[in-house]
Amino acid sequence: MSVSVVHSPVPSPQGGVRFVTQTPLTHNMGEQLGHIHQMVRVRAPCVDRIALAVYDEESDLLKTFASSHGDDQALRSYEMSLSHVPSLLDLARTRRSRVVDDIVSSYSYPTHHTDWLIRQGYRASYTVPIFQGRQLLAFLFFDSKNPAVFDAPLIEFLDVLADLVAQLFRLQKQVVEALIATVQVAVGLAKMRDLETGAHLERIAQYSRLMARALRDTHELTDEFIEYLFFFAPLHDIGKVGIPDHILLKPGRLDSDEWRIMQQHVTIGVRIIDNMTHELFVDGYLAARIMRNIVAAHHERGDGSGYPRGLKMADTPIEARIVAVADVYDALVSRRVYKEAWTDEAVWKEMGDEVARGRLDPDCVAALHQAEPELHRLRQRFPDEGGTAP
Repeated sequence: MSVSVVHSPVPSPQGGVRFVTQTPLTHNMGEQLGHIHQMVRVRAPCVDRIALAVYDEESDLLKTFASSHGDDQALRSYEMSLSHVPSLLDLARTRRSRVVDDIVSSYSYPTHHTDWLIRQGYRASYTVPIFQGRQLLAFLFFDSKNPAVFDAPLIEFLDVLADLVAQLFRLQKQVVEALIATVQVAVGLAKMRDLETGAHLERIAQYSRLMARALRDTHELTDEFIEYLFFFAPLHDIGKVGIPDHILLKPGRLDSDEWRIMQQHVTIGVRIIDNMTHELFVDGYLAARIMRNIVAAHHERGDGSGYPRGLKMADTPIEARIVAVADVYDALVSRRVYKEAWTDEAVWKEMGDEVARGRLDPDCVAALHQAEPELHRLRQRFPDEGGTAP
């Protein structure tokens, strides 16, 4: 079995809206790790798990990102300050790999990560830091449920695979960074036209991540998926850059003709995304798929009353359903020139009514409601211009 990393441009449609649900190439780290794990298991069946944890230097956080394992158990949505894990910090400083023959006896004060490994029955591990130049990018973990299995021949074999994973991850990182850089330019254009405040966009991203983390098990959302959702949720209305100012900036209600023009921002946004991903040769990547689906479907409603396609709930991608709930919630709790902020009681009643009508995803609304204390903190942390939290 081989892992393809060939980039083939796919022609972009010139109109209409389609959804990317699957791709012929494997362009997400979870599936790539799965393919590599299958290759490893042929040679070394004792390797029960391969996991990748990414490092964010700015926050000093090490975060679970992707894994492949022989059972149904996965450590997800876990993050830890690298400075609080001396053993891994030493690997980062020395740029060396590490073998642990017996996890149970090697750690007097195990972290949540090592405690989870022990509870799942893992006994030995081989850890490889991944760098780009001098910058630490991630740690790659090979774990086994048998002690003392990582001998010299197996390590030599795994080092070859570790180099492949490192190259794939660096490539994936470059793709995402290119998308983010392009998106930031587009979002910058939106802000210049007073489409959305920066605080509103940040809140949408934060609310979306809260919901996705709560739904990760029931909806089988990976850490990689959640990370990309957080990155691209602020892009949801980017197509508004193509709407005339006299409609976009109109202080009052739009008439029927103006509303039909406003609704075209979705198709415009999809066209922008398609051109962007086509020019960057990243059409098949998970990050690009999530970005496109958010833009294309966050105005759909579960009863078919949304736009532009009138999709029902089951046909609307989960990333779009999440962003739709985040967008509605923020619109209700925020003060605008045409309305005051709603009370929490009124907000949750309205969102409950929308669920009852079949318009908003009930799981997403429930997940957001359960996070209400965190929502208040986020609204204080990211207030609209003037310093007043919505």
